[in-house]
Amino acid sequence: MPTPLAPLTQWPGPTSTGVPSGTALTPSGSVNLTRDGQVVTNLHVTGHVNVYARNVVIRRSKITADGAGFAIRTLGSATNLLVEDVEIDGRGQASAAVHLDDYTLRRVDIHHVRDGVRLGSRTNVVDCWIHDLVRAPGSHNDCLRLVDATDVLVRHNRLDAYRSSTSDPMNSCLLLGGAVHNLRVEDNYFDGGAYTIAIRPGLVASNAVFQRNVFGRHHWFGIVTRPPRPGILWHSSNVWFDSGRPVLP
Repeated sequence: MPTPLAPLTQWPGPTSTGVPSGTALTPSGSVNLTRDGQVVTNLHVTGHVNVYARNVVIRRSKITADGAGFAIRTLGSATNLLVEDVEIDGRGQASAAVHLDDYTLRRVDIHHVRDGVRLGSRTNVVDCWIHDLVRAPGSHNDCLRLVDATDVLVRHNRLDAYRSSTSDPMNSCLLLGGAVHNLRVEDNYFDGGAYTIAIRPGLVASNAVFQRNVFGRHHWFGIVTRPPRPGILWHSSNVWFDSGRPVLP
């Protein structure tokens, strides 16, 4: 677990996410995964991946978007998808890297998408790096977008909404809206956003816990759009990266 004032290397980055160095990849077009328990490894998919089955694994692969939409999408009866040691390159075109329910992302490198990840119910994002979001007309770029979802874990990720090459903070590192229940956000590094944590009007939350997160200063207005609402538990262990002092929402 990172500690305040630890170097950024304590969080996921280029050497700890994506396809492991030296992995040979086989070129592929778009893929539809329809068999329960199917395991996909060592592919370079140009296009998108649609998952329709249970307990599918996508591992040590790269997905390069070839248009708008989602690089990976769960559909139909898909549950318990695992995406591990994968790079997703949206090429500035993909609406988001992953959408929507019933998946775990682990050590995934996501970049050049408009939104990083659309989080639905029963989703986990762990040890991932989301960076270099790309603006498009009318876009409101978020590293993570969570609207109307239950049972979500966001743990030990590096969420760089701020794009240093253009000095653009984007919209947020995490956007919350609708009804959100049983959310844990812990041990992450956040930097950027008009507000780093964007809360839509009308959010209804219960058991949404923010703890041991570390925040950079590259936001326009503040850390949280509006004071935490009922159901959001904001711990004093949330601190500034540069000082280690508590972040007050």
